Amino acid sequence: MALKKPPYRIWIAMMVLWTTALNYCFRTFFPVTLIAMLDRNKTVKLDNGTEVSEVPPDYGPRYSWTPFEEGQLIGAYFYGYTLSSLPAGPMAEYFGPYWTVIVSSIICAVITLCSVWAVMDSWVPLFTCRLLVGLSGGVQYPSLQCLMGAWAPPNEKGKFTACLMGNVLGSVITQAIVGYLVSTLGWSWGFYFTGIVTLLFLLGWVLLVSDYPEQNWFCSAEEAAFIHETHAGSVRIGKSKPPILKMLTSVPFISLVISQFGSLWGLYLLLTVVPKFMADVLKFNLKNVGFLSSTPSISRLISGFVYGAIADVLIKREIVKKVVVRKGFITLSHFLPGVVMFLYLAIGENVPLAVALLIIVMAFNGASVVTTIVNAQDLAPNYAGTQFGIMNFFGSMPGFIVPAMVGEITKYKSELPEWAIIFSITGVIYISTGLVFVFFGSVKLQPWNEKKETAPAATTS
Repeated sequence: MALKKPPYRIWIAMMVLWTTALNYCFRTFFPVTLIAMLDRNKTVKLDNGTEVSEVPPDYGPRYSWTPFEEGQLIGAYFYGYTLSSLPAGPMAEYFGPYWTVIVSSIICAVITLCSVWAVMDSWVPLFTCRLLVGLSGGVQYPSLQCLMGAWAPPNEKGKFTACLMGNVLGSVITQAIVGYLVSTLGWSWGFYFTGIVTLLFLLGWVLLVSDYPEQNWFCSAEEAAFIHETHAGSVRIGKSKPPILKMLTSVPFISLVISQFGSLWGLYLLLTVVPKFMADVLKFNLKNVGFLSSTPSISRLISGFVYGAIADVLIKREIVKKVVVRKGFITLSHFLPGVVMFLYLAIGENVPLAVALLIIVMAFNGASVVTTIVNAQDLAPNYAGTQFGIMNFFGSMPGFIVPAMVGEITKYKSELPEWAIIFSITGVIYISTGLVFVFFGSVKLQPWNEKKETAPAATTS
């Protein structure tokens, strides 16, 4: 008996995963690479009480950038990412996710490779490069929301959205590989690595992806008809002006934006400054920083797929209502991570416990795939890209707020008491933004989802 051919939309889900992995490759290679670029001689006290200056390993030219400049360099990507998030949704909905992702990936790769020659004593040229990479990278997540809106049947949105956890996969692979490459070949290889990865990714994207099932070379007519039928008219092919004003005055959408801000605050804390925490407080070397700072992300990746599968089963079999799933899982994605963050006030110098708590926080927060990340598809799948662009505009602000805050708090000393304050602030934000979603969030299809002005969509592949 012939085996049943798996649905083609599985390939689209995998490309969603690898797109987010690439997107996070561009942002997470830099904090690890930057450690090797900074001229920071550490003072070490010997057993006899003598203090000596410890010269760092030779990873290439080093630069005497201040802690403020260091924070700005890390935050540069997120300045650009935040600025491009607002127009990103309408752009993706107009031009289609296929071309939007291709063009943005090429721009990110070219500028990143050129950044090696922009590094100099002044931090401004490198800051500018990172800003431009962020501007281009900011269009990709809204593009993927458009893609998922067209390809994912309602009962499979949990698994599709879990593929956005490819960002975690990108963080894990990037931080581990870049930590090794930089420590053996020099910091320039942190930049070169991204160019090679982008070429491999684009090959798959160009061949496999299209904006809609009906336009794809490999998707069968039967599967395209099935996907169209499951959407029950909630998703329409074509272009229309997004109802921005109605979105911005929608209480369910406002609550979604706020709760996404809280979730991303915790995530960006992990991505942007935890390498510094592990180097300064936990005293890990560069190779271990790259690997160990990725371990919390691994827990988020695994748990995200588990939560996505569970949520799909609960909704498909009507065990509980969709609203119960979305708001119930907020306990995992927001409340429990917030509680765990407060434990840093009491762990002392327990290094294994400090790492374990980060792993636990990210394992809980993986539930965001079935709470805040997917909720835009519930409210208005036709405009999921625009919604996610607005969500990212506010949600990406922690990408530059957190490094600046950490730089200020650790300005004179970067030890566990200072970091306990940082983690406690994160705990408050997790819990308070989760409460907003529980009280004001919704899963109902909003009236402003309807496309009033449509036009035939151009073939993209």
